[in-house]
Amino acid sequence: MIFLSHSARSARYPLTLIALVFSFSAGLPALASDVLPAPTASYSADTLVRYAGETLEMKTLNRGPWERQEFILDEQTQVTILRPDRNRAYVMFVESRQLFELPYAEAALLPSIGVLRSRETTKLSDTTLAGEAVGHFQVFQEFEGDGAEEEPAVLDLWVTPDGIVMKAEGEILVDGYREPLQLLRKNLQRRDLDPDVFEPSIALDP
Repeated sequence: MIFLSHSARSARYPLTLIALVFSFSAGLPALASDVLPAPTASYSADTLVRYAGETLEMKTLNRGPWERQEFILDEQTQVTILRPDRNRAYVMFVESRQLFELPYAEAALLPSIGVLRSRETTKLSDTTLAGEAVGHFQVFQEFEGDGAEEEPAVLDLWVTPDGIVMKAEGEILVDGYREPLQLLRKNLQRRDLDPDVFEPSIALDP
């Protein structure tokens, strides 16, 4: 997890539209211990994101692969719902009662952690972060095409045994450019969440 389309990212739009879910391509084959934990917990948390020079605070609601991000920007409430099972993302502007629908890949800053589990990562250590036991993983995203000779971008992830990303910091590749990314979650609460929370509450215009 909010969303930022690929075209918006490459144009360096402000951090008004961004989704925060995690995956990368990788380097060397992984050992079983290097595989990121599967996301199994439903939870809510406060999330701080720094991306491409912008900072944003949001409320995160997560139920397995489904994610909802809520934040206020310029006195406007924006809600982004990510539904990889439908290959869709929904972006709602609450006050103006506007809803936009787009392909999941165009809304997600990174593919889901479930996808990342099937790829190659390196586990560096086990530690504690904000009172949570986490594994510290490192993921490498290789350049492709014209940038293939460049060093890969590196992202460090701190992930709980039930698949909650508590912290991320490093670089991601966006349309061939390196972008810094930092994420920190606090006030984590594991709890059941109503599936309706992950459905848009505003109708699409006909």
